[in-house]
Amino acid sequence: MPLDNTEWKICGPRRDRLGESILWHPAEQALYWVDFYGPLVHRQRQGSGVVDSWKIDFAETIGSLVLTDEGLLLAVDHGLHLLDTDTGETRFFADPKQAKKNLVYNDGKVDRAGRYWVGTYDVSERDPNALFYRMVPGADWEIGDKGFVICNGPTFSPDNRKLYFSDTVAHRILSYDLDDDGSISGRRVFFAFANNDGMPDGLTVDSAGNVWCALYGGSKVVCIDPKGTLRRSLFLPATFVTSLCFAGPELKTLCVTTGWDSSTTEATKANDVGGAVFMRPVDIAGLPEPILEL
Repeated sequence: MPLDNTEWKICGPRRDRLGESILWHPAEQALYWVDFYGPLVHRQRQGSGVVDSWKIDFAETIGSLVLTDEGLLLAVDHGLHLLDTDTGETRFFADPKQAKKNLVYNDGKVDRAGRYWVGTYDVSERDPNALFYRMVPGADWEIGDKGFVICNGPTFSPDNRKLYFSDTVAHRILSYDLDDDGSISGRRVFFAFANNDGMPDGLTVDSAGNVWCALYGGSKVVCIDPKGTLRRSLFLPATFVTSLCFAGPELKTLCVTTGWDSSTTEATKANDVGGAVFMRPVDIAGLPEPILEL
């Protein structure tokens, strides 16, 4: 198993409390990501060190964002809201958790058939109350799965026949069969991590079907082949690694968000560049991020 911590570069000057949900927008040639606790939405265009940011004043946290044909869809703590990046205006979209106070929205993605999936987490981070939702035609909602403490990931195989999901507190990635109608079945453990690996957080898939996982508390991202064999570990100079995507014109740049713990001292921060966005070249290209059509 190759171990590699070389070639990482920092994208720009930002140091987020908890960077998350990084995505590449092909049409804009830009990276988007959030600071969970900002709560802020960031954009950095290709080749620019400048980061544009939008403060989401009405929320305490932003769990994730996805790209839509009407702007960005943000999963903030209490609901889903659309952000128009041209005007900075937001509007309410939906609240599938129906105002449940014990749940907060977290990671979300759009599958390759254009369906939106979003997870939640239990506010105590102890009880298995979290729900994983799927939006169905007509903006109705179904529960894809339940019984988790924290829902993270998800990502989808190149043929859209498998859904991968980070069961974070259980230190494992799950996989499901994904049917044409959007239903999932056949839940099984795709990969289990040791406690000292960190906890699986954001996921993405490359064009060869390899699953890439950010390990929170583990200072690394890993690449796992479609059969569930660990193929590569890439270490970063940050402990809390949160999400990742493939970016650039050829989708051959791996970009990774990180964060820093509230107990991190200034002396530790000098050697732990938590909160930065990192990038490095990879050999296998990623896949274009689907756009949610509303």
